[in-house]
Amino acid sequence: MRHGVGFKDEFSDVPYCPDDIRNIQDIVCEKCGYSRERLNRTLVYSRVSRRVRVCNFSNFSTYIKFVTSSLGTDEFDRMIDVLTTNVTSFFRENHHFKHMSRVIMPELISRARRGAPVRIWSSACSSGEEAYSIAMTILSSFPEALSWDIKVLATDISAEMIDIAKSGIYSRYKVEKLSDDTKSQWFFPVNDHFSVVEQVKSMVTFRRLNLLSNWPFSRDFLVIFCRNVTIYFEEGQRNLILSRLFPCLSPGGYLYLGHSEKIPEHLIPMALSDSCPNTYYKRIQ
Repeated sequence: MRHGVGFKDEFSDVPYCPDDIRNIQDIVCEKCGYSRERLNRTLVYSRVSRRVRVCNFSNFSTYIKFVTSSLGTDEFDRMIDVLTTNVTSFFRENHHFKHMSRVIMPELISRARRGAPVRIWSSACSSGEEAYSIAMTILSSFPEALSWDIKVLATDISAEMIDIAKSGIYSRYKVEKLSDDTKSQWFFPVNDHFSVVEQVKSMVTFRRLNLLSNWPFSRDFLVIFCRNVTIYFEEGQRNLILSRLFPCLSPGGYLYLGHSEKIPEHLIPMALSDSCPNTYYKRIQ
């Protein structure tokens, strides 16, 4: 059986062989650190086969040769986009935003009024809902925040998600669970969609970033959101990312993780103390 031909998926007619799937898994794991368990054959085939068809290749083998060539840089990024899982919503895991309002906002306001820059990082922002929820939380407690040096940096590996986030426009489905007061305060209708108000958008800067690459910033962050991100990485890469987050927090700053994530005990003494199991970590002074 020749490489790249012979098998067909039950939901598509793009030929492939097991080596094709393994090659894609190898490429994505190396470049992005994703766990093989999260990149199973069905997911890889169903998502990448669409790109194979769009690019008019007859099989996976020729597509892989293209995306790994100098001519395939843009398509490689699109392949990463389709393999990235983007699950998010406004005020997802709302206990973090309640904690931020209650515990962090007094310190944030104090720092801002002293003239200190305040930086918050949404490290895997997906289509932007998390970053905008952070900005809304700040503005709700501190309406004059835009008069001070307060910024939210929002990053994601997916170029497609960053473009959506920058637009700040969301479907009715995306905002249907928000209260009427929240929608009227922070959104306005655009045809059948809703746009985030400029006051909120102006607080957030979106950038594309692979968490395994160099991080082009050195500021201390008061808060870092890195929720439901490291679960997609191999253990070594997961611990590497978590250990790199520590120095980015200012003393007394907080790291928020997802409910199924936890910093290994041997990493906690480096810089952080666990202030709420599995979700909140505060940097030791």
